[in-house]
Amino acid sequence: MIIKIKNIFTNQIRKKLIEDSKPLIVDGEKLMRYYNMSACPSKQSHPTVHMHPKFVSAHDHIKKLVEDKLNSKMKIEKSWVVLTTGKKEDIYWHSHESDISCVYYMKTHTPFDSGTKFRDGFVRAGQNSLLIFPSSLEHSPPSSLFRFKRYTMAMEMNYE
Repeated sequence: MIIKIKNIFTNQIRKKLIEDSKPLIVDGEKLMRYYNMSACPSKQSHPTVHMHPKFVSAHDHIKKLVEDKLNSKMKIEKSWVVLTTGKKEDIYWHSHESDISCVYYMKTHTPFDSGTKFRDGFVRAGQNSLLIFPSSLEHSPPSSLFRFKRYTMAMEMNYE
C-alpha cells in the first residue's frame, strides 16, 4: 500500500527546509566510510535530521499526517535529506528495516524526477508532497536525462 499526501507545507516553509538542509548534506563516499556502508551513491545528510532543531517542527507535522493516515501512533527512527541529480549512478535499489518509509519531495522538476521508482513501476509524487509506503518495498530515486538538483527528505518510522 502506497499513500500520497499533497501540499504538506507552505511554499515559504518548504523553501526554508531546503536552505536549512544544504549545510547538512555530505558526499556519499564520506557517509559510506563513516557508517561502513557498501553503497551510498548520492549526497545526503546524516540520518539524524529529525533531531536537528531547525527540523523538529516539520517532522512533528509529517509524523502527525502519517499517524492520521495510518490510524496508528508512530515513532521516527531516522531521517535524512537526499540531494540527487538524476544521474544513472544515483539509482540505488534498497529497502529499510523499519515498518514505514516516507519521502517528502522538497524540490523536484515535474515530470522528470517527481516521484520514486519501485520495482513494480514509478510512483509520481509532485513537489511538496509525501509518499508513505512499507519499508520492505525496494525503491530508488529516478534517473533523468537532465541534471536538476532534487531535494527529498526521507524518514523511517516504526509503529509504537
